[in-house]
Amino acid sequence: MQFKQIGIDIGKATFHLVALGLDGDIVLRKQFTRLGLIAFFRDRAGQYLNVAFEACSGAHWLAHQLIAMGHAVRLLTPESVRPFAKAQKNDWNDALAIAEAAQRPGRHAVGVKSQEQLDIQALHRVRQRLVTARTAIVNQIRGLLRERGLVFGSGRMRFERFLDDLQAKEEIQLNPVCRALFATLAAEYQALDARVESIDAELAEFAKANPICKALLSVPGIGIIVATALFSAVADIADFRSGRDLAAFLGLVPRRKSTGGKTTLLGISKRGNTYVRTLMIHGMRSAFYNRKKRENGITVFMDRLVERGMHTNKIVVACANKVARVIWALLTHNTIFEPRPA
Repeated sequence: MQFKQIGIDIGKATFHLVALGLDGDIVLRKQFTRLGLIAFFRDRAGQYLNVAFEACSGAHWLAHQLIAMGHAVRLLTPESVRPFAKAQKNDWNDALAIAEAAQRPGRHAVGVKSQEQLDIQALHRVRQRLVTARTAIVNQIRGLLRERGLVFGSGRMRFERFLDDLQAKEEIQLNPVCRALFATLAAEYQALDARVESIDAELAEFAKANPICKALLSVPGIGIIVATALFSAVADIADFRSGRDLAAFLGLVPRRKSTGGKTTLLGISKRGNTYVRTLMIHGMRSAFYNRKKRENGITVFMDRLVERGMHTNKIVVACANKVARVIWALLTHNTIFEPRPA
């Protein structure tokens, strides 16, 4: 039996497979367990099958397994598959839609990430959760203390300074119950902060040894956190045809509304990787406020936008878009950012 295209709907424990024959008709519909699916493809290791499934949780693991057997794997975005789905949603129809979408031109595929990229991505996911929990503790302490007439300025440095005063100075009037409660919250905050610092140290050590991160660190506004996040998010720079494609992947390009030959550009699309886009915008905001300390082509571009009277937020996003294109050029040509004299 010859298969032209195979589509798989991935589940936690079960996998639904639909195979299309050379004429495009369905020649196989079968449900597998995880081990059964691997055995199915292992038995056909010499056939070099075309396999497609959506980029979701567990997709990269399955892609690694099938690629090692010699099969061709495509990870499709859900929006590429959605137009081919039938009205009644079930696992079989989803697998069929994936198989049909994989044969159509212009369907966007996601690169298969290496194990190293997945490891760095996992560190960033854990770091993001810890930072969110740390921020929640700060906000809770701030709100509880405000009910007792104690207010301090925003920012982690002011918060930590206030915590030290709260624990050391007796003139801050709190009853024993509240003082013990805030001491517990402070200890929880410090434990989270120590864990975040530990992950930051791991990321810094990795960035110093990885050639891609080294190239990214040469770009203004790109630090260790942003560089490692980009490394984990971009499976292969060759997947992007141009710098604009990379900027679109990060959601930094304008949304377009076209009709009757008239094109209207709106705000940025905010599609793609929200986490990396947020980090890049924060990094460019830091570069914007420190642009006088480091003159280069990007800071000159910032100054030109300032002279035009553009709002700071627009400047920061525009520069993040520009830097995404610079990053594509650097990684494509395997070089580093060399500032030109202003």
